[in-house]
Amino acid sequence: MEPLVGAVPGPRLIHREDYLTGFLVEAEEVDDTRVSYAGESSLFLVLWLAHMKKRPTSNPPSQGNAATSGPTSNAEWRNRGLMPYFQTMRRLLFFSLAFVASRVFAQFAPAFIQNDSYWADGKAEFNIYEAQIARYGIPRPTEVLHILVREPFDPKQLVKPDNPNQPGAIQVLKLNQILHVPTGLYVYQQMHSNFWRVDNSQLLKFSLTSNDSCGNTFKEARREGDRFAYTYHTYWDGMADGNENLVVPANSYFYDELPWLVRTIDFSKPGGFEVQLAGTTINSKKDSFVFKPAKISFKTTDREIDVAVEHTGGTDHFILDRDFPFLLRAWNAADGSRLKMKRSLKVAYWNYNKPGDRERALADPMLRHPD
Repeated sequence: MEPLVGAVPGPRLIHREDYLTGFLVEAEEVDDTRVSYAGESSLFLVLWLAHMKKRPTSNPPSQGNAATSGPTSNAEWRNRGLMPYFQTMRRLLFFSLAFVASRVFAQFAPAFIQNDSYWADGKAEFNIYEAQIARYGIPRPTEVLHILVREPFDPKQLVKPDNPNQPGAIQVLKLNQILHVPTGLYVYQQMHSNFWRVDNSQLLKFSLTSNDSCGNTFKEARREGDRFAYTYHTYWDGMADGNENLVVPANSYFYDELPWLVRTIDFSKPGGFEVQLAGTTINSKKDSFVFKPAKISFKTTDREIDVAVEHTGGTDHFILDRDFPFLLRAWNAADGSRLKMKRSLKVAYWNYNKPGDRERALADPMLRHPD
């Protein structure tokens, strides 16, 4: 089942026992625990097969009502002369699920977020970008930081626990996007944080702080099953405070996840794929999240990968290193914003908090990713 597993690396396909009663699954052939349940609508074929196998056949057994209950083993299928029928059903099921998976689920793979040799070294990826960030339709020169770090997480409070070894703690990958954008006489200061589970790469939470010399805004969304509990506090009339439940469709992502997600694409699979994409929350107002179709494709050269994300606002291009760890070297956004990497460090940055530590860290060749 490896082709199917490769097509759906994120969610988990777990069969529903009540749908598959009497349907043979050979466990030794299921070679990856990441296989997941794709949703009831995508398993219509399983329901049809379960119904079909219970129909009386032209070669019924000699006793009982086994014809209506269906064969339960390979031997029964063979004894009834139905083995070709069973094999055809199994092929149809496999290829239909593979088709649905390749169409419905994104080509994002969890291997990178689960790479302990890269993320479990007690250091963060500290990326410094020379940037032009669009505000009021005008690109503003500035510097942007992207900080990626693995850390323990309390799944109940959705915060970093004081005791990293506390019972029930999980591991997350956190991305902080830090922007300091001058706009004439005043400045925007914003930080957006994403938190993805390491075990299944699922987004658990995001938050934003924003001030623009006019007021403060705080927004947060916390996963609760198939939805997010979204909270906002802004300084704008009509959206001072509020709470909403945000339903997240299958195969959906937020725009502000893209700087990380594009690095997790399974680049061994050619061609593009589609996702549902909501807009950015890096602004000072309440968001109205609407998930719309977006197409993701990529082109590879000897040195880099150009990932194109076509969405309703235009096309973003993410330029990645050709090889692991697929550093984001540049980001050319549809709104005119531009990021170009100046320096990438692998560093425990929280230990560099004294005057002059920035200069010392930037000058230390042992902390640098190759340019």
